[in-house]
Amino acid sequence: MPNPTNQMEWLIQAYAKDYTKAYPKDVEKIKLSQMVSKLGFVYEKFRNAIDYNEEHLVRRNSLERLLRRQVLFLQESRPEKVSQTLIYEFIRARYLPNETLPETLIDELARTIEKYLVIIKSLNESPTKENAKMIDWIISVASCEIDEQLLPDQKSQAMAQFMYSRLVDDISFVKVEIEEKEKNLQIYIATLRTLLKADPAYLRYSILKLYVNNWTSLNTSEAKNIIEKLSGLKKQIDSKLAHPLSFQLTSIVRVQSVFFTVLREVLEKNSAELDRVFDNPEDLETKVENICKVSYQKIKNKLIGSVLRVVLYILLTKTVLAFVLELPYDVFTYGAVNWKPLIINVTFHPLLMLLIATTIRVPGDKNTKAIVDQIKKIAYGEERKIVFKPRKALKRGSPAFIVFNTIYTIMFAISFGIVIYVLTLLHFNWLSSTLFIFFLTVVSFFGFRLRNHARQMLVLPRKDSFLNFLVDFLSLPIIRVGRFMSANFSKVNIFLYILDFIIETPFKAAVEFLEKTVSFIKEKRDEIIE
Repeated sequence: MPNPTNQMEWLIQAYAKDYTKAYPKDVEKIKLSQMVSKLGFVYEKFRNAIDYNEEHLVRRNSLERLLRRQVLFLQESRPEKVSQTLIYEFIRARYLPNETLPETLIDELARTIEKYLVIIKSLNESPTKENAKMIDWIISVASCEIDEQLLPDQKSQAMAQFMYSRLVDDISFVKVEIEEKEKNLQIYIATLRTLLKADPAYLRYSILKLYVNNWTSLNTSEAKNIIEKLSGLKKQIDSKLAHPLSFQLTSIVRVQSVFFTVLREVLEKNSAELDRVFDNPEDLETKVENICKVSYQKIKNKLIGSVLRVVLYILLTKTVLAFVLELPYDVFTYGAVNWKPLIINVTFHPLLMLLIATTIRVPGDKNTKAIVDQIKKIAYGEERKIVFKPRKALKRGSPAFIVFNTIYTIMFAISFGIVIYVLTLLHFNWLSSTLFIFFLTVVSFFGFRLRNHARQMLVLPRKDSFLNFLVDFLSLPIIRVGRFMSANFSKVNIFLYILDFIIETPFKAAVEFLEKTVSFIKEKRDEIIE
């Protein structure tokens, strides 16, 4: 019977350990008014609902937004005040527990924040475009460190380290010249991107800690000394993230991350009996199979909910636009309403979303067997050969570059040409056609994202067929435009701008004042009782 490797034994011990931080009982706890906290919680939920982010980024993005408001907008220079505000607002938003954390945490976090305030103050003394970019960069890094300090996740970090150490041994680079140090760094970046779903800010923070070993423990004088090196560090880190091989390697590692994600679930759900589970391969196989089944069902349930939300959103939006734009335009321009394009424009895209949903499938038993086999190899040290053979990038201006980009342009012309031709046959005017094409691209992109979400645990390669090629040929340009539309329209969200800079600051000030008022009244009431 095979035994777990030394690396696996280390990981088992890491997951069996209790990381709960014990605080002295005699230390006063941070206690906020439950009534006032509800206001902060409701606002945070509302704010997150209108600014969609991936679930694992919601808290960190909220923290970055609070930092920008305190440090850049309100120009707060006292680290204790920034620390207290962040912790209080995180408690109100229920990211942190109430009546649990010690008051000393405010001072601990203030020491972390102080070094960032020193750096930002120094950069502000020379207000250049480059320094403004550096401040944005350093604020995003600060949000990662503060989030890690307030809500550490040592087990996920241990799994990332374990996955990285295994992939360094398993992946072989073929037909590419790359230094060993660079190769390992790119594997580390790909591990964070896929296993932890790290965004650019967290990747920068993680690499910065590699380049500056004592970054998290820098004092103010050390922070001042490193300021002149920051620009060079930023360029170096950004160049590593934009490495020509980076995203190609990530696509290979993304499949591997499925095995380690399932393994993480096994460790988390069987923490009381890990030695027994991994000492018996059959028991491990059963645990993995059960987790896969549950995960597939969760994906299916989430997919149904996402489809219904998208359909409802599109239906409501299209109906409003039909009555606000299309109907008045027809009456004003033609003296009558052209009902056919109007009805098609309202109903087609929700129906398209439903049609896309019916074609989406979650993985099955063959996929589960492949996951089981690979997890056994990982846990018991069997050899795994993962060959990474990067595609050669086309040189701009080369014959191949011109040929393939011409083909890509033809794809766009054919896809959108067919759509425009059909709309012309149906007597769509320019406004109806524009709205139809806009929602067609966005819905196609939503459908593509949902399909990818359903395939997040798929490890078997996609089967090539003429039908798949034809669908890709016609849909890729439309999806690409939809991705562009979604990314750029989300950036130009006037409502969010109004919320963050006109409503949020006075609202949070009012909440803080109310908190102090409640505390004052309670104090006076206690005096009477005494």
